[in-house]
Amino acid sequence: MILRVVSLNKKYQHIDGEVDALKDVNFDVNQGDFVTITGSSGSGKTTLLLTLAGLIKSTSGIILFKDFRIDKATDGQLSAFRKNNVGFVMQSFALIPYLTAIENVMLPLAIFNRPKAQKYNAALELLQLVGLDNRKNHLPKELSAGQQQRVAIARALVNNPSLILADEPTGNLDPSLSADILNLLKKINREKKVTMLMVTHSPAAAEFGNTRIHLQNGRIDNIFSKEIKMNLEAVIN
Repeated sequence: MILRVVSLNKKYQHIDGEVDALKDVNFDVNQGDFVTITGSSGSGKTTLLLTLAGLIKSTSGIILFKDFRIDKATDGQLSAFRKNNVGFVMQSFALIPYLTAIENVMLPLAIFNRPKAQKYNAALELLQLVGLDNRKNHLPKELSAGQQQRVAIARALVNNPSLILADEPTGNLDPSLSADILNLLKKINREKKVTMLMVTHSPAAAEFGNTRIHLQNGRIDNIFSKEIKMNLEAVIN
């Protein structure tokens, strides 16, 4: 187990009263899982992802990453946790417009005391993985939307994370490009054994998860595991 969430709650204060963004959320994630999180707008998907990253403080409950209590950590501890363990892939790509593709990938390594050549080679290897080493010196505006998201994925991997949190990574892409990005994420998940948690509104994208969590009004409405389904089918047959 890499992640455990127990009785997680998040409340917001609003002019119209208290809002329960997350209500008694419980689930486990194993190393190497690909978890997709679905639900209607306002169901708590992004709030859950940001809370797991320690970017939003929970109101109550436990978030355990291996033996590290995210919910009890200080800001400094959370910063170190993200630096060493987590990669982020966002819907907006969030590339720096005046940096080249390889410079964008190298950016998270700026806080590490490593030789520049080592950082460059690590970034180049990841651009090769996502099929963009021939575009390493291109600015984001010189890349297609799909290529920009591939650069963002390479950047998310550069600190060698054990967990990638992706928020609607195909939300700005057409169906064909979406399929390319999802297949790339699945390849990384399988080959590098990186655990993925991906928020998506797309039923097709949700199918890429071996575990699927559906939220409704801040609560888990359903958890579907392909492994459990296969075990049940084996018993039935």
